[in-house]
Amino acid sequence: MLLDIFSAPIASGAQTFWLIVAILVGLGAGITAVDFRSSVFKKDSKKD
Repeated sequence: MLLDIFSAPIASGAQTFWLIVAILVGLGAGITAVDFRSSVFKKDSKKD
């Protein structure tokens, strides 16, 4: 499905827009995962 979107004959501006959106969503998910991990580890260290 993603391949269909990127190979579709749409305006290059729209293609670039969706590429940037995908990158930002990926970065946001990665930052959230790092924050979650650091907060979990901080809670574990307080218990010790």
